[in-house]
Amino acid sequence: MVKTLSLGLLLPTLLLAGAGRDADQYVRIERLSDRVVLAHWIGPDRLCHLVGIQSQKGLVLIDTEMSPRTTTPIKERIDREFGRTDWAYVINTHGHHAGGNGAFRDVPVVAHENLAAEIQWRIDVQTDPQRKRQAIDEAAQIVTTLRDNLRQVGGNRAHARLMHGEIRFWELYVEDLEEGYEVLRPTLTFADRHTLNLGDVTLELIFFGKGHSDSDTLVYMPQEGLLFTGAIAYQRGQLPEISDESQIEDVRRSIAVLDEFLDPSVAVRRVLPSHSRPLQRKDLVPIRDYYQKMLAGVRAAQREGLTIEQAAERLAQRKVFRAFLEPPPGHWLYGLHDRNLRNLWRICQQESRPAGAMQTKN
Repeated sequence: MVKTLSLGLLLPTLLLAGAGRDADQYVRIERLSDRVVLAHWIGPDRLCHLVGIQSQKGLVLIDTEMSPRTTTPIKERIDREFGRTDWAYVINTHGHHAGGNGAFRDVPVVAHENLAAEIQWRIDVQTDPQRKRQAIDEAAQIVTTLRDNLRQVGGNRAHARLMHGEIRFWELYVEDLEEGYEVLRPTLTFADRHTLNLGDVTLELIFFGKGHSDSDTLVYMPQEGLLFTGAIAYQRGQLPEISDESQIEDVRRSIAVLDEFLDPSVAVRRVLPSHSRPLQRKDLVPIRDYYQKMLAGVRAAQREGLTIEQAAERLAQRKVFRAFLEPPPGHWLYGLHDRNLRNLWRICQQESRPAGAMQTKN
């Protein structure tokens, strides 16, 4: 007698099988300790570290990928690496890394209270037909371009493998966009700090202030001396960000948080950014100094009656902040220092304005 199975019963198995193949081929794992792993999806220009942590109370993932399908293979590799599947929490360091929360439907998601509003655009892409079509077309064009580039790789097998990984990533993302995927908002939020007690370890979540995003969060694991910085310490030599949404309290907070972790009495063995190799504590110094020098410099310029153009010349990146790379024209970070200066100029003007003073429009 031949037994048949419905597609509905087969589909989860088929999806898991596909995720398993992707996990083996395209996900890289690096062990930092018995309790901590770094995981990322391979690609020629792709390095987005997700962090897996095991504890007495379960597994924790710090950050997710762009969508559930691009996150699931990483989840599976971490499951296998630790030999367990009891997920306790997912932590989002900021909204850019919350797209894959849907791969953990029954797991509490922890993030700063600003993150829910920050990821509304992901929901809008699912519900607005025009935006959804645009997102699908843009992602599909990336796949087409990558396939064209793959033909030019030739006999470089290592680079070809990275290209295949990048192509597969975007294929999965297109599938999620076409089918529609659940965008999970955080279920546990905080305003300033929050500590997760996991039995043998604790994770301290600290709001950094608005900058790269409105919900930038650091995660500190004192038992391992690890500081997870998300996109705050993006990579060595990259400028920090003072955004259009930043206020004076955000700049002050950023300086205070960096001072806290630059204190030698606080154990920081490694700094783990989302988008670079692990850094050291000393790599935080130029970031802290940037905020301090920019704030002091803009305040001084305004006291002296300088124009913003004169302040820009005095605080030029090439002269004052040589520790940071200057992105070339066309790079997404090109002009960041000038944007930081304009935003800080606005912030300091608002700070010096008498309390209750009304803003006037020209």
